[in-house]
Amino acid sequence: MISIRAFHPDDEHRLIELANNDRVTRYLRDHFPKPYTQQDARYWIEEGSSNALGQHFAISLRGDCIGSVGVYWGQGEYRLSGEVGYWLGEPYWGLGHATAALTLLTDWLLDSTELERFYAQVIDVNLASMRVLEKCGYEHEGIHRRAVCKRGSIHDEHTFSRVR
Repeated sequence: MISIRAFHPDDEHRLIELANNDRVTRYLRDHFPKPYTQQDARYWIEEGSSNALGQHFAISLRGDCIGSVGVYWGQGEYRLSGEVGYWLGEPYWGLGHATAALTLLTDWLLDSTELERFYAQVIDVNLASMRVLEKCGYEHEGIHRRAVCKRGSIHDEHTFSRVR
């Protein structure tokens, strides 16, 4: 059974173990630390996962951290929008855990915030992430052509959203 919860100090080792995998991080934003160090994990657990920029949760399977799901709050005129994101450790791919976690996050956003719109931006080759968003009721809004440069290659970026 998947749940989402606050990060706690016991998650440090799992975060380091799961996040130091090139297949996990290849489609994440470039600011995601690589390599993912003990210092990165401690920062995330103690302050980075919950601050004025966003709220992020551990994806938990029977109490064990297997990834992260969260939202970055929109600012200024975008204050009623939030950008959602998620990642899972590779051993947990293809089992429906990302869909379950994003569903829980989306329900939490609907129940606990005033956000009107939740959205995600996905690189064109990340078809699995697009499918997760579709299964969670997010609709494809459009494509930003040649908008992303990852590892020396230019990619289209797909935007998915769900509105209240």
